[in-house]
Amino acid sequence: MRLRLLLVALIVLSTGLVAINLLELLGRASRERAPGPRLRTQVVTNGALHLLTLSAAWAAWFSLRARESDQRRLRRSEQKHRSIINHAGEAIFLLDSAGRIQEWNKMAEHVFGAARRTVLGSPLGEIPLCFGLELKRAIADAQRAGRSLTVEYPWRRAQRPDGVLKLTVSPLPPGLGTTSPAERLFVVIARDVTSEWQLETQMSQTEKLAGIGQLAAGIAHQLNTPLGSILLSAQMLADANLSEDQVEDIERIIRQTEQCRQIIKGLLNFARPQNQERSLVQLDEVVHETVYLMEKSLRVADVKVEIEADGKLEVTGNRHELEQVFFNLLVNAVDAMPTGGRILIRLGPSDPGEVLVSVADTGPGIAPEQRDQIFLPFFTTKDYGKGTGLGLSIVARIMHEHGGRIELDSAEGGGARFLLTFPRPGLGLAAASAQPLETEPHA
Repeated sequence: MRLRLLLVALIVLSTGLVAINLLELLGRASRERAPGPRLRTQVVTNGALHLLTLSAAWAAWFSLRARESDQRRLRRSEQKHRSIINHAGEAIFLLDSAGRIQEWNKMAEHVFGAARRTVLGSPLGEIPLCFGLELKRAIADAQRAGRSLTVEYPWRRAQRPDGVLKLTVSPLPPGLGTTSPAERLFVVIARDVTSEWQLETQMSQTEKLAGIGQLAAGIAHQLNTPLGSILLSAQMLADANLSEDQVEDIERIIRQTEQCRQIIKGLLNFARPQNQERSLVQLDEVVHETVYLMEKSLRVADVKVEIEADGKLEVTGNRHELEQVFFNLLVNAVDAMPTGGRILIRLGPSDPGEVLVSVADTGPGIAPEQRDQIFLPFFTTKDYGKGTGLGLSIVARIMHEHGGRIELDSAEGGGARFLLTFPRPGLGLAAASAQPLETEPHA
């Protein structure tokens, strides 16, 4: 700014002096018809000097304006590139050969939780979330190879203890962005690939489980034959002259065998869900019947089941599939309480047009990091060999086919609570049914 004012003053002064010299020359010429050569030389010399000064001032002015224009273009270019880097989706930072941070974009601030002004000039390893990111070897390898290198590091944080961070280290040409022509800077692009890594692992596991599922389907087909024989034998025994206790046991065998066949049918139809016959079902009767079938198992496990029903609640559905829903939920609850406990089942109306069923146990509950996975096929929290991981996934599928939904909630005082919501007859699935419904006889 001062230089610009100085040049303006010099231009104005030089212009004035040139004008004065010109006026003086004209005045002397008018007074003296033949001015002497000495006078003419003096006036021309002064005029030429002032004119040269004026030309130099204008040249300096245009040079200053050109330099300022170049600086403005440079600043705009720098702002544009800084804006691009700061709005990039990956964390980008610049390191010197010693691993000290020279530049740090906005995403790096977000990913590593450190502001740019606090990390510039500091070693990368001193940032808390960068512990374990030893990039010196990667920098040396990239410098020796003269090209970009990609490395992965385990990245453990409170919310993601099994995280993975991928970093791409790229060397810049020597002297670029540094005061020493021999020194090099390195651009590092960091990306959290934990989700991708978990997805790849899950896909690999799914491919393995797909083969196991095909094998399980073949086994399920083979199990239907002996189960049919057991069911036929039990039905023949039921027609014999037996005592009341024996008849009760035979009926329980028949019901449990039919339940097993329905489970196998659900496994076979898991990948190919088929439309099942729907009718009006008394939901509270289904719950009581399922608990009755599991009476001995519940007694052995020292688990008490309490049922609270708000009147007679009818839903539109398949009775065997609904029994399978509550059977799976009860089995999971019993397995979660090896030393005994309590299961509370509440049935009642919910929002208009819906029926709500709550199944809560007093077990240890489900860990927060597992809540989003419990309805996935083949996912289980049980020990190896004690669960297939299909129970809750089949429950979720049946609920979806019945136009309902299932959610996991925390039970009072600990444990797990599943909330099952069914549409009432005449709404949802029942209204969409094209065929007339047949009401099942009440027990």
